[in-house]
Amino acid sequence: MEFLCAAKEKKRSFRVFVAEGAPRYQGHALAKELVARGLQATLITDSAVFAMISRVNLVIVGAHAVMANGGVIAPVGLNMVALAAQRHAVPFVVLAGTHKSQAHLCPLYPHNPEVLLNELKSPSELLDFGEFSDCMDFGSLLHVVNPAFDYVPPKLVSLFITDSGGHNPSYMYRLIADYYSAD
Repeated sequence: MEFLCAAKEKKRSFRVFVAEGAPRYQGHALAKELVARGLQATLITDSAVFAMISRVNLVIVGAHAVMANGGVIAPVGLNMVALAAQRHAVPFVVLAGTHKSQAHLCPLYPHNPEVLLNELKSPSELLDFGEFSDCMDFGSLLHVVNPAFDYVPPKLVSLFITDSGGHNPSYMYRLIADYYSAD
């Protein structure tokens, strides 16, 4: 957020497009904070990412973790954003801290990225069970899955920006090795 405010102070003209981040709608809070700081923001639905990405010249996201292969464990939905960015030749930049306390670097390789480092959130974030209570009468026909994270493969990441500078995805294993021993 601070880098956007600094760019505004330098009289740079830009607009931030924010996906809503359903089902928890973190994008709503981000858009409000951007506007409160005097930045131009456009809030879009998650499903509008492909439709709107052609109006964007850079995608900047945070990460839950950066894997040793340069892949990213990120909030659910960011794999779709990365695919849209690649399709429209828009750089996809990941901001990640390099200190262990920031929990951003992970010395593991993703052998099964759909399961690794994922967490399932409560189904009640997706639907009101009172509204669907008639579906529950049929046993286990309705399954509700609410994953917290996506895996974004390194081929979709253009650049990592860390507190030590900008790095290609293929360099992340080296950076991670500086912070983790082989034990």
